[in-house]
Amino acid sequence: MAIVNATDIIVKIKATAGNPVEQLLHATSASLSISQDLRDSTTKSSGGFQENLAGLRSWEISGDGFVDFNSTTSNTINTTELITLMLTAQADAVVEVSFGIGAFTYDGLAFITSLSLDAGVEENATYSVSLQGTGAIAIQS
Repeated sequence: MAIVNATDIIVKIKATAGNPVEQLLHATSASLSISQDLRDSTTKSSGGFQENLAGLRSWEISGDGFVDFNSTTSNTINTTELITLMLTAQADAVVEVSFGIGAFTYDGLAFITSLSLDAGVEENATYSVSLQGTGAIAIQS
């Protein structure tokens, strides 16, 4: 079994058709969360125990990193570009997002649901971004 070094797992965003997929600049963490909702199906004959049926599934990708407003490093998306993307996107605009390592990724369409910057006294300025998936997430390998 090959244990994956978490440093190698990255989040990529493709903002618009024709643009390259870009890695989050100066990323320090990445997270993928997949959830399964349940529908209560408890009846009087359930013997006092809750019973459930499968409901909707959802997924979210998030990432954190160090703020860099000006970098033009190729194949990366800097903080200014993330902010611009969120502020100028239409209400129904989605981005292509990818989470993974090398050719093994989880890919899908998502809305940028939150973007925050943190700048404490004598600390590194950081950002956090969350992307809520819409539709299925696909496994690429």
